[in-house]
Amino acid sequence: MAQTQNKTLVLRPDVVATVIEDGAVLLDLETKYFYTVNHAGWAILQLFEAGTTREQVEAACQKWGAKADDAQPIAKILDIIIGDNLVTPTDFPAADLTVELTNPWSFPTIERSREPLQRIMKSPFDPTLPLAE
Repeated sequence: MAQTQNKTLVLRPDVVATVIEDGAVLLDLETKYFYTVNHAGWAILQLFEAGTTREQVEAACQKWGAKADDAQPIAKILDIIIGDNLVTPTDFPAADLTVELTNPWSFPTIERSREPLQRIMKSPFDPTLPLAE
């Protein structure tokens, strides 16, 4: 993760998001894994849509109300976002994007599905599935 410390990172184009009431659901079209994020996690991911650095994310979180003891949950979500390759480095400079947090600040969370989509969904044409009676 140290090699990305000062780099501008952008959300990969094959990571798609759907906003839900309390955050968002992401689908990585390459790995077929789903991710759910709460509203603070979604705000962080929106920063990556235009390009941002870890430092800019940390500064935005402080602006939204994060305290010093929130540093570990913020680092954890960034480590997952970067470690699971949901973002990619870019040569473009980081954007100066203002994202508003729509709810009061809370620890950002991200959870990855246990199985990729192709293991969750079965084809209705799969001959190993029983027929509906």
